[in-house]
Amino acid sequence: MQKLQLEQKCSHKLSGQQIQFIKLLQVPSIALNTYISKEIASNPLLDETLENDDAIAPESEAFTHNFSDYYPSDLNKKNYKTEISRDKWTPTIVSLQEKLKEQLHWLHLSEVGYIIGEHLIGSLDQNGFLPCDLEIIVQDLHVIHYVELSVQEVEEVLIAIQQLDPPGIAARNLQECLLIQLNRQNQTDPVIQLARDIISSCFEEFTKKHYESILKKLAIADRHLLKDALAHIAHLNPRPGGNYNGMEQTNNFLSPDFIIVENQGNLSVELVNYPIYKPRFNKKYLTMLEAYEKKTKTDTAYQQDRENQEIIDFLKKKLEDAKYFMEALGQRNQTLLKTMQAILELQYNFFLEGEETDRLTPMVLQNVADKVGMDASTISRIVNQKSVQGKFGVYLLKFFFSEGISKSTGENISNKAVKNRILELINSENKQNPYPDRRMGEILITEGYSVARRTVTKYREELGLPVARLRKELA
Repeated sequence: MQKLQLEQKCSHKLSGQQIQFIKLLQVPSIALNTYISKEIASNPLLDETLENDDAIAPESEAFTHNFSDYYPSDLNKKNYKTEISRDKWTPTIVSLQEKLKEQLHWLHLSEVGYIIGEHLIGSLDQNGFLPCDLEIIVQDLHVIHYVELSVQEVEEVLIAIQQLDPPGIAARNLQECLLIQLNRQNQTDPVIQLARDIISSCFEEFTKKHYESILKKLAIADRHLLKDALAHIAHLNPRPGGNYNGMEQTNNFLSPDFIIVENQGNLSVELVNYPIYKPRFNKKYLTMLEAYEKKTKTDTAYQQDRENQEIIDFLKKKLEDAKYFMEALGQRNQTLLKTMQAILELQYNFFLEGEETDRLTPMVLQNVADKVGMDASTISRIVNQKSVQGKFGVYLLKFFFSEGISKSTGENISNKAVKNRILELINSENKQNPYPDRRMGEILITEGYSVARRTVTKYREELGLPVARLRKELA
């Protein structure tokens, strides 16, 4: 017997305008042209104008053309494309994400496949890994793009992206990253074959340097072959995105979204204004929509024509989308500047006095969110893939976010300073007798840092550095 049950749920659904705004906030300034071009190409109610022209208001002019002049032979095409001028200067694409998106077209994916692919590429971390579960990706795609997908459908696109360059990109963990690279190499080479077997079947033993266990498990008779395979693995790239997104490499390649300007000792923020396509409302289709609506009011036969009604509904929907886009584009610059101004205020000493990490103030997303009056998740989207230029170089905005740690003097400093000191200790240690975490903690305490051994372990792992036993080298 069925039971009736009353259940009350509270849910929040983002409006079309909110979704459009969130999308625009995530786009770096240098990639804005590409995003605007795609929006113009997909919406007949948007047109392109010169950067200094005034955008046409949504109110249409008086109807001056005959309706039959516009009868929609072109609108009946489901994949509508407008002509877009390409004679304007477009910034050079430099980021890893944009390089991957260029290659995405080689895969000949479906329309939904491209949406999945671009979202996956945008979700990669600075080392080129996909740090989140595919279930999260599925949820994000549903919220942002209104597409219902299975994990398997997303994983199929992910596997396709993993075949792009650089080798090992879009892996979910180090083991998968190394296997992707090995699978693209000469499979008839016995060294590569063994290297692949080690990573696929003995990864835990490999990471712990339990070589005797590997010899036994894989029945390897030739110890020299094992040595060659391990040497081959050592030459693989554990961070395939590092050449694009690592801080040391990117100072020469990042195109900043903001610039910090100093005037008589005072700092201020400016948004870098790359030449952009300035969208406007398409007068032709505004006039067409007005003509349709006039005929609907005066012509009974026309009112009953289902095809004409579908055209009116289509144009109204596209006009609404165009309004959302224009409003979101107008709000974007103001929101970005507010966010960067908050970061400048919180990290003023760093931008003013020096690039040493001990100048950084501990700062988390919520600190910035509180200053600008926005949600921390929105701030996260804003700072993603954005960078700022100061007098000491160009930095990803994510660089400025860190937790705080106390010194014996009572000063609260960024944990980046502690991480840098741990890195210095490991780089200078005796590799025949490397520092265990306990010993590094003792050294840091004598230097005034209030850290526990578990904190040292946490920071070492975040730096991607192995334990002392795995850093030990043969004499």
